[in-house]
Amino acid sequence: MKYTPLVKEGSDTLIEGILTSFTSQQLLKQLLGYLHTHQNLQLSEVIALYQDAKNEALIPLSIFSHSLAPMEALTKFLKENEQMSLPEIALLLHRDQRSIWANYRRAGRILKSKLASTSETYVLPLSLFQDRSFSILESVVLYLNSVHHLTPKQMGKLLHKSPNSMAVLLKRGKEKKNG
Repeated sequence: MKYTPLVKEGSDTLIEGILTSFTSQQLLKQLLGYLHTHQNLQLSEVIALYQDAKNEALIPLSIFSHSLAPMEALTKFLKENEQMSLPEIALLLHRDQRSIWANYRRAGRILKSKLASTSETYVLPLSLFQDRSFSILESVVLYLNSVHHLTPKQMGKLLHKSPNSMAVLLKRGKEKKNG
């Protein structure tokens, strides 16, 4: 077996040597394994760290369990809890500013109070909602299934919705993704 030095000659730092010796995936896999075994970090904590590194807003899953429509809940949360402007929300979500304004206004009529943001087990990255080929709930259900391996029954319980509707959204989302 040939010895390959961890740090290449001429590297200024150990970190630079490590970063250039491994592919991104190899490095990330090693780092995640270390964090899981030595720091006892759970998947949700690792996801939160990743989102924090990207400086991306995290959306608590619980906002979609209210009486608001999903886009209304998302818009209200981003405006009131994350203090984003409506044009900024429109830009981040790849949507028309007028529809963001209309959703925020409807949400304000339905729910006067601010959406509660407590510490959550499940948070969603804001970038999840940029793909307009999926509905907001399809994106949520696909994410929960693929990342957290939740079943439609578990998702239904978390979102206060029918497990059958979660199964339909999951099926429809997978069809769109594969088609």
